[in-house]
Amino acid sequence: MSEDFPLLPPCMTQVPGVSPALLEGLFSAAADFYTLSPWGALGGETNIAVHVPSHSEARLVVVMGAGGQAYGVSVYDNAADLQRMYRLNDPLAAAAEMSWLALTYETADYISADDLWAIERFGWRVANPSAYPAIVRIGAPGPELRPPQLDDLVWLEGALRSLCLFVERYLELDERGAPRPVRVSLTSTTSAGQMETHLRLPGLRV
Repeated sequence: MSEDFPLLPPCMTQVPGVSPALLEGLFSAAADFYTLSPWGALGGETNIAVHVPSHSEARLVVVMGAGGQAYGVSVYDNAADLQRMYRLNDPLAAAAEMSWLALTYETADYISADDLWAIERFGWRVANPSAYPAIVRIGAPGPELRPPQLDDLVWLEGALRSLCLFVERYLELDERGAPRPVRVSLTSTTSAGQMETHLRLPGLRV
């Protein structure tokens, strides 16, 4: 997690309505995404619009990790929020105006004790000791780290599954090493069943 937000993330297992089955699916999807290591091809300012028809409008996903430090994804609820982040170019300033969802891969000492207990008890997948998924909401009404909502977790499991399929089957790089534009509709299997997802790269031209 960025040094701009030094507090430990809230406990995912205490999100109202969350189930062990959902978190098992989410951890598995996060482990698969980490194993694919898409940060080199999709890092920087590359963003992908991910629309799950059963969940409101498209969200914009930015893959973190091209710099070799923090790995994960930032998820913006709409194009206007991503544009605001680019305009401000300062996470702390942005956190005063908006909120976004973040998944980062961390060591166990960054994960809450309750979540670590559940990981051990239920055997949820973790790609390696540096890849425990930490999922938080960052921003308004302040810079604090807040728990994700249940809808965030359901959406993120499906989005990660679809992003894994996208990286494996559809991602192509041009002669400069930049990802080629693409639109694709995918169906992935999640803990809740089949989820339809529409992806567009780039989601927003910057």
